[in-house]
Amino acid sequence: MLDYAKGYFEPIRQPYAITVAGSKLYIITDPKDVTTAYKNTSSFSFDIFVQAMMKTSGSSDHVVAKMFQPPDPEKEIFSNPSRKPLAKLARDLHIHQLFPGRELDSLCDTFLEYFKRELNLKTVSQHPYVSSVTSHDVVLSLYTWTSDVLICGGQEAYFGPLLAETEPSLSWDFLIFDDLTWQVLYQYPRFLAGTMIKAKGKVIAGLERYFNVPAEQRSGMAWFTPAMEAEMRNLGINTNTRRGCFWMLTNMLFEPGLFQIVRDETKGCFVDGKPDMKQLEENCPRLNGIWDETIRLSAYSSSVRYITDDTPIGGKILRKGNRVMIPNRQLHFNKSVFGDRVKDFVSTRFVNNPGLTRNMSWRPFGGGVTMCPGRFIAKEAVTAFVAMIVQRFDIELAGQQDFPRLEDGNPVLGIMSSKGGDDLLIRLTPRKEGS
Repeated sequence: MLDYAKGYFEPIRQPYAITVAGSKLYIITDPKDVTTAYKNTSSFSFDIFVQAMMKTSGSSDHVVAKMFQPPDPEKEIFSNPSRKPLAKLARDLHIHQLFPGRELDSLCDTFLEYFKRELNLKTVSQHPYVSSVTSHDVVLSLYTWTSDVLICGGQEAYFGPLLAETEPSLSWDFLIFDDLTWQVLYQYPRFLAGTMIKAKGKVIAGLERYFNVPAEQRSGMAWFTPAMEAEMRNLGINTNTRRGCFWMLTNMLFEPGLFQIVRDETKGCFVDGKPDMKQLEENCPRLNGIWDETIRLSAYSSSVRYITDDTPIGGKILRKGNRVMIPNRQLHFNKSVFGDRVKDFVSTRFVNNPGLTRNMSWRPFGGGVTMCPGRFIAKEAVTAFVAMIVQRFDIELAGQQDFPRLEDGNPVLGIMSSKGGDDLLIRLTPRKEGS
């Protein structure tokens, strides 16, 4: 619907309104208006939207109120001079963990160690979603494999090895829930969202059992996990990575020459079987350009705010009491910025024009105070995974297959999944050392 409206109003990019189930929703698509909206934190409220989503997800009024109440200075655990409620302090804790620095390096190193253990023919061949195995290759589902490895790697990075040992099915339950989180955004009635609710319940129950284990027995956790737990106990109370990895490898599979380009580019970046992340970032423009182009096409994050006062935007007055949406994906198809072939994957687009990542139309992770703090670890995990794969395996499609369709009909909080379960069967063949 939004794509149709965009085409209807082009080339004019003034705000417009649609009515959904009796509620008015303003849509902003002009990059300048988007920047203005993100900067306006007084009359465009994110808190009200979050509170509504928390209640839809099953949080009680008491829990929502607790999350947004000012903290008791007598019980302060972490420095919080602004006395932010936990709902907002959580973002600060996440930023401390996920922005470049010691904590992010530690988190990324856990990912790399997990990938190093996982990416060999013997280990890959043991997965239940493998279609066939020989002495020299394995055929398996790309979507399931990338989801499994990235989710389990993230689980170990954040929670240490104990969670996988005590809750071996939790990662699979989370995958089911994650693919259906759009039902929360749509506020689906419970009788239509049974699968999502059941999977969510299993994830919550598994995490509750995990946190009931004494903290001293839960070694290997990321800094953020016990920090957030401590704050939540004080009160009394995304998965973009895997999808980004799937689409990045999919794009490369349909332009096979890219594997050798990335293999040659990243070969000198490895130390003791693991990539040096600084070298990957600074010395591998083709690898980073493929990532940027992949998320340009597959990111579907939309930002929603509640309007608390009548607000002028783009020559229009947006009336209070309604919501405003910024569909960031539509900015990525701005021909005046990205060129005529905006719907095509062009692996050199960002290599030839590095300034695109600083353009107002570049918003794969949202913007303003709600810009995704996980954007750095998402990129590091995926580019490291791809670099390790191309050094260890030859990878190809297992027979003729169509390019998977993007699931652009459901709202997501980041990168889209594939439509209708579209997937690819791939063949992995271990490379001989030095080849």
